[in-house]
Amino acid sequence: MNKMKRVIMVLAVVAFTSFSLQSCKEKKEEIKTELATAVYQCPMDCEEGKSYTEAGTCPVCKMALVEKEVDLEENHEGH
Repeated sequence: MNKMKRVIMVLAVVAFTSFSLQSCKEKKEEIKTELATAVYQCPMDCEEGKSYTEAGTCPVCKMALVEKEVDLEENHEGH
């Protein structure tokens, strides 16, 4: 009977571990999705590629900033 308890305990640990790892994997994919975001830049590029996190106007030429979608993961691949 003691051997049976060990087998059950080992199976329970294996099941719990695989469930936990699968759960962590799903959360990690969720985070990657959140990394894609939008930034705003001047259409005239007055500030040589400077971007803003909110819509507004360019402080130099006063034109409306244009939304540009950026994947933050792509920008950091080489780092």
